[in-house]
Parts: sequence; C-alpha cells; structure tokens
Amino acid sequence: MNYIIILAGGIGSRFWPLSRQMQPKQFLNLCSSKPMIDECLENISGLVGLDKVYVATNSLHGKKIGQCLNKFAIPRENILLEPQGKNTLAPIALLTQRIYSHDKKAKIIILPCDHFVADKGRFIKKLKRGLKLTDNGYILTLGFTPKRPETGYGYIKAGLGRRDYYLVDKFVEKPDIKTARRYLKDKRYYWNAGIFIFRADAFLDELKVIKPQVYRIIANIKNENGMRRYWKGLPNISIDYAIMEKTKKAALLPADYGWIDLGSWQAIEEIAKKDRSGNILRGRCLDLGSRNILSWSDDRLVATVGLKDIIIVDTKDALLVCAKDKAQEVKKLVCRLKQGNYERQI
Repeated sequence: MNYIIILAGGIGSRFWPLSRQMQPKQFLNLCSSKPMIDECLENISGLVGLDKVYVATNSLHGKKIGQCLNKFAIPRENILLEPQGKNTLAPIALLTQRIYSHDKKAKIIILPCDHFVADKGRFIKKLKRGLKLTDNGYILTLGFTPKRPETGYGYIKAGLGRRDYYLVDKFVEKPDIKTARRYLKDKRYYWNAGIFIFRADAFLDELKVIKPQVYRIIANIKNENGMRRYWKGLPNISIDYAIMEKTKKAALLPADYGWIDLGSWQAIEEIAKKDRSGNILRGRCLDLGSRNILSWSDDRLVATVGLKDIIIVDTKDALLVCAKDKAQEVKKLVCRLKQGNYERQI
C-alpha cells in the first residue's frame, strides 16, 4: 500500500513576526484563506486513503494539529507528537518503522507541508511516477529546474541519466550568490525540494547500515513511554545529511508542477497578486509611489511613501522592516530575539 508522511514540525522563523512558536507557519493563511496544512492535505486528496496519511509535528502544537486534521478524518494515532524538534530524520525514521511494522510492502511519500503547488494534476502524476520507480529500490528525491540564482535552497547535481530520472551525483549545500549563478547555467543542477519517495524496507535497510544507532533507538519506541525515554537520544539531523548524502540508492526525479517552497517572505512574491508597481499589499495598507514592496498588516494601518524593495510586516506586538535581499536573515534576527528579553515576541 501507499502512504504519505507530512512533516509539519517546523516553526518557520523566516516568516517572523507573523509566524511564532505557538502559531508556526503551517497554521498561517499564506497561500489562501486556508492554513498551509489544509492546503497540503487537499493537494494529496485521492492519492491515498486518509487512514494512510501520517503527520509529524511538535507536541506544542498537538491541539492545533488535531483540530486541523479532524476536518479530514485522519486518525489520531497517525499523528506523531515530537517531544522536541529533531529535524527531519527522526520523525521520518520512526513513522516509517511504524508503517513497516504492519505493512511490509509499504511505499512512502515524504512531503513538507509548507509548499505551494500550482498544478495539482501534474503533482499527483509525478508522485505516482515516483512510487512506481521505487520498485527498483531507489530512494527518490524530487528536483526542480532553477529559475533564478537562489541562495535559500539546497541543490542536487544529477548524475547518470535513465529514462526520465537520474542517479544522484551529489547533494550541495545552500550556495553563495556566485555559485548559485553558476548552478543556474549548469543543467545538471536542480533545486532540492525535500520531497522523498521510497519503499519502507529499502529506507530502513539503509538506515540500519548508515545510522545503526538511530535504527536501534526507533526499534525501542513502541508507545508513549518509549517516546519519553528514547526520543531525546535521537540526533538532531536532516534526512539529507544523514541518509541521502551517503546512500548509493539516491535517484533524482525532475518535476515541474509550479512548486514554490514557502521558506521566507520573498516566496510570497511568487504567488501573491501585485499592483501595477509590483507591490503586494495585504491587510490595512495604503501606499503612495512605492515599487516592489511587500506590506502586510494584521490590524493597524500601514502607510508607505516612495519605498522600493522593502518588506514590512506589522502585527499587534512586533514590526518587521527588511530589505528584500535580506529576507533570509530574518531567521538570524529570531535567534537574536531568543538571546534577548523578547519571549513574548517569539
């Protein structure tokens, strides 16, 4: 059978001050009038039964995620509440083991919940193709042709080509702008979407060899007592670093269905409606003569005059004013907030 694991455990600090610890971006209405977790679940409707959908999130958000998933009739036992955030390897490994324990032929799709999908039909078609390719034992990752020199994404370099996919040559960290420009010209490089497709047994076999300690720990987590006892021993590491960069089974499946990773305020530009001057004005905003600005207000009137390439986000207790080309650094700003006396604003 086919299964989907949705990763909904991040905070989305690059969307501060709208995104907070208790209201992370998966619960925000960034793409439409619906929270992003709802958008994600609607995008996969019809691909698998709802009883085959699993969701991993932080235990802090258990109540909120439960309310969202009730609308989709996803079983409560399919929700993994992580005691502490451990990046992506830990929840993927544990849920894969849980699924495999009752279905030895399981095929699994890993999806972050913070992606925008423009063409649902092509999205579903590509996932189905990926599921088919797992018959060859591959651990697949989806890659997208770069449209600009992007320093906020990781990259995948394609190796030997097959019919409609490639073996992975290597995974590449988020580059500087000079390197990103070079990748844009080199057709072998793809954006890493963080979407994975594999047979449960193939993934667990690789985990056992590459990360045997993780394999042993997840084997001991069978209930809530096991979670409390063993979860803290799992490493804080992504599936990319832990498995994908080391496995010989990695394959790249190129995809093009209007994918956007909603990782920072800059990403809103790709989906939001703009005025004639390229401005995006959300909420109570009034502008005179500005160009290419994003102005977002929860409540108060935000008035702007003659600005260019600026992001402004106003909430009840915090205001962000940021140059567009520095949007990725909002995450660093949140780290500074944590170091200072700003608990209410985090």
